[in-house]
Amino acid sequence: MEPATTNDRSRQDEVEVDQSAPATVKPVHRLGRVWTTLSLAALAVLVLSTPALADRFIYDRAFLLQGDWWRAWTGHVVHFGPSHLFWDLAMLLPAGCWVEYVWPARARWFYVGAPLVISALLFVLDPALLRYGGLSGLAAGMVVLLAGLHLRSGKDGRRRLWVGVLTLVGAKLGYELVAGGPLVVTDFGDKVRSVPLAHLGGAVCGVAGCLMGEIRTVR
Repeated sequence: MEPATTNDRSRQDEVEVDQSAPATVKPVHRLGRVWTTLSLAALAVLVLSTPALADRFIYDRAFLLQGDWWRAWTGHVVHFGPSHLFWDLAMLLPAGCWVEYVWPARARWFYVGAPLVISALLFVLDPALLRYGGLSGLAAGMVVLLAGLHLRSGKDGRRRLWVGVLTLVGAKLGYELVAGGPLVVTDFGDKVRSVPLAHLGGAVCGVAGCLMGEIRTVR
């Protein structure tokens, strides 16, 4: 057998480099799979820094009655301060990215439908609410959706963990309904109140999103 020549060794090196190349593109691929959640978060940051856009997007009962129907969806990306936005994204980003990565279609349908359902509940059941903003209802619903999908699929063996998550969400909702105020956000101001009905509506959407249809996991 002849010893390996320099050209042979170069070809071997090229093969090894080519085999390792996919590892460098995996993070980009994974990031692309959660583009809806990241885009929603980016839009919320943009709206917070652009008051004119916030005025155009916010849920406003008077403008809704005049036909500005898009506010039923866009109102959820409007926030009343940095702390409000921070805590909403602290819940939504991890849960939303997780659900969208594993169950992308279910997450994206949730983002389309849940804001409209929550706004409809507010419009019908809380007519005294003139203006509303925030992703907290979607965040609560996405956490419920995440836990519910894991419980329904039953593949990760962490049933107690997800039951505990649902228990914590229920406890938070119960506290807010009784106290009439938020659990963590503190920069609302005197003229702004928490709306537990939005969180309850989001949780109901999360339950509905979990129970509807067959679960198809994307790996």
